[in-house]
Amino acid sequence: MENKPDNDLMNLIAEKNTLALKILYRRYETQVFNFIHKYTGSRGIAQELIQETFTRVWFASNTFNERKGSFKGWLYTIALNITRNEMSKKEYTQCFPGSHDALDCIKDDDGHKNENPETAFAYSELQHAISNALAKLPPYLKEVIILKNYQQMKFKEIAEVTHAPEGTVKARYHKAVELLKNYLNPIEVNHHV
Repeated sequence: MENKPDNDLMNLIAEKNTLALKILYRRYETQVFNFIHKYTGSRGIAQELIQETFTRVWFASNTFNERKGSFKGWLYTIALNITRNEMSKKEYTQCFPGSHDALDCIKDDDGHKNENPETAFAYSELQHAISNALAKLPPYLKEVIILKNYQQMKFKEIAEVTHAPEGTVKARYHKAVELLKNYLNPIEVNHHV
C-alpha cells in the first residue's frame, strides 16, 4: 500500500481506511509542517495546525475530486486555509519579533552544519534576517514566497492552492521578491554572503 498513488489512497480514506491516512501523513508531514511553520513562525502552532490539516483530510475525504486537481494541491489548500484562519482569528502579528523559532526549520543538510563557528554564525544571522524580512510581507505575498521557494511548487500549483490566477501569483511573487530586497539591507546581505 506504501507505493499507491495519492489519489488511490484518498479513495481508501473516503472508505475510512486509517492505514491509507497514515501513509499520506508520512508522505507529506514534513513538507506541510515546514510550510505552516514558515508561514506562522511558530513550531507550536505548526504542530497544532498540521494535526488539524490531516484531521480535515480525513473528514473531508469524500470532497476530494482528482478531476479538479492534484491531491497535493488539495492538501496545501486545506493547510493554507486553516493557517490563514488561525492567524486571523488570534490576531497574531506578522511574525513573532525576536523569536528564533523560525530558524528551527533550517535543514541541517544545508552544508553549514560543519563549518567553522564564524561562518555558521554568519549563516544563522542571514537566515534570521531573511525570516524577519519574510515576516514583514503581507500574508498573500508571504504564502507565495513560501510555496515557491521553500516548497518548490510551480506557479500553476500555487495558483491551484491559493485559488488565484497564475498571472496574479507570478505578479505577487515578483512584488514579494522586490519587497524582500528592500527589507534586507544590501550591506548586511553582502557582509554575510
